Amino acid sequence: SIGIHAFLTPQPRNVLIRTKNVVAPTSPSTHATPSTSTSTSSSSALRAAPARKVHILPTESDVTSAVHRIVENSAKSAIDDRGHFALAIPGGSVLKVLSTLEPSFDWPSKTTLAFVNHKCVSTDDVASAIEAQAREKFLDRWGTDVNVISLGGSSDGHAEATGYESKLRGFSETTLPRDGDGFPVFDLALVGVGDDGHIGSLYPNRDEIDAIDGPWIVAAFAKDPPGISLTLPVMQRARATVISAAGKSIKYPNGKAEAMRLAVADEGVTPRDFPASALREYAVWIFDEPNGSEMDLELSTVEKAVADA
Repeated sequence: SIGIHAFLTPQPRNVLIRTKNVVAPTSPSTHATPSTSTSTSSSSALRAAPARKVHILPTESDVTSAVHRIVENSAKSAIDDRGHFALAIPGGSVLKVLSTLEPSFDWPSKTTLAFVNHKCVSTDDVASAIEAQAREKFLDRWGTDVNVISLGGSSDGHAEATGYESKLRGFSETTLPRDGDGFPVFDLALVGVGDDGHIGSLYPNRDEIDAIDGPWIVAAFAKDPPGISLTLPVMQRARATVISAAGKSIKYPNGKAEAMRLAVADEGVTPRDFPASALREYAVWIFDEPNGSEMDLELSTVEKAVADA
């Protein structure tokens, strides 16, 4: 069972086959080396298959509760399995969600924490560095035993990407397992989605999205200073990939409702012009009512969302 608790309507007219309809890479640039492989694992990375696990919960606090429970369940399962928990986190609203998580047992001391994306800045720059923000909001409270994988702190995107991947590859498979294609398998990847569909630092219509044939980390030059990002196959291969969106404002009364609809249900987008759509079939999507308001879905429950992760 794939645990479908909400059905998307209408159904996509052109469901992509694993070895067809791959988004063609653009010409090479200095940003990343586009893929030229036609292997099954590569072609499946750049497709927008139907979403399978989508949950709209009544409130923002329900979404937070679901994410907290997923983190703790993933940690317990991984530690019971091999004695260690590999977690990947982004910045933005996910940091707010984690800021209220109080570990119910000592899983942080058995955790290796990597970043889904991070700017190439000094790691103690609270204004720009996800690591500094995470330490301020929750990591320092969780304790000093969390094994945080830090960047080098320079503004050199290529050097930081190479260095970060080298650090990740240096871990044993007990700490960071690999799959049959040699990619790392995080126990849990929490991924954020921007209004333009970017995930990590994989932005629309840029070569970074095409890095699907080997690299774990890519340098990202959509902004200045540059950043680094997990590549798309790494986000897809986590034991659980979770994308949540909750909350609203006067300016955005429905939060990221339009972006979430495009990411999950729109038939007209491709992973190249809306990268989040490449995670449709891999992620558990958890929204509150405002952020799920543009999708014709029934309300789900925290319990069902947690069970799907």
